[in-house]
Parts: sequence; C-alpha cells; structure tokens
Amino acid sequence: MIYAELKNIKTYKGINKNLDKAIDFIAEKKYMNASFGKNIIEGDTIYFNYPEKPMTRENIDLDLEYHKKYIDIHIVLEGEESIAYTPFEDCIETKSYNVEEDYGLVKGKAQAELILNGKNFLLFFPEEPHLALLKVNTPKEIKKIIFKVEL
Repeated sequence: MIYAELKNIKTYKGINKNLDKAIDFIAEKKYMNASFGKNIIEGDTIYFNYPEKPMTRENIDLDLEYHKKYIDIHIVLEGEESIAYTPFEDCIETKSYNVEEDYGLVKGKAQAELILNGKNFLLFFPEEPHLALLKVNTPKEIKKIIFKVEL
C-alpha cells in the first residue's frame, strides 16, 4: 500500500512498467476531463473507472475487497472519503475470489483508515484488502476515480 501526496506520485516509478504508464498519466492530469464509467488508457492493462455519483457511507459490518491481478489507485476529485485497510492474513474470506472480475471479499477489523481529499492518492497492491467510500464526518456524494493497473 502507498499513501502519498499526488504531487509526489512520480517518486513511485520503477516498480512496474504498467504502473509507470499510469503514474505518467496521473502526473499529467489526463484524467481531469474523463467520462463517467470505464476510461481506457491501454486496453484492459491500464484503465480507470469514474463512477457517476458515489456516496460515502458508514462502515457497519461491510466486507473489504481484494484483487489479485490489478493494482488499485484511488484519487478523490471532489470531497473526501476514508478508506479502510486490513492485512490479508488478519481476514476471513466471505466471497471467494472471482477471476473474471478480479475481486474477492473478506471480513476483518480495520487496522488503518486513511483519508483521501484531492491532494493525495492511495494505491493498493494485489491481496491488500480495502474498503472504500467510507464517510469522513457525514455521508456525502463525492467525485473520485479508481485506476486499475495490471501487475
């Protein structure tokens, strides 16, 4: 997991060639005029989702998700959200991993909650369970994008 300021995102180049391309795309702010839905950068290798009206919510017995194929990069464009993280080994699987959709669900006690507010980003590597769209103070509609980068 990487939690850092957007202005420093290029610091994380060199981990993976696909991630380098996504980082360049983000650093150049090419996502700013995106359409709602799936936005292709490089086929199914690098793309980002721009949900139309995501709402933050309270974490009341919600499951965390994990991936095996893709890195997730969460960026809030307007508003703020909290994202919970729990190490995989401290979780119990509640929905088996689905290869086609690249996700599974787990239960676990949040060991970190990080706030995204437009100045920062949060990157999750495969098998790092996370729960997005959690409220900071009260539930609100936000604007955010989620990059999917094949590892």
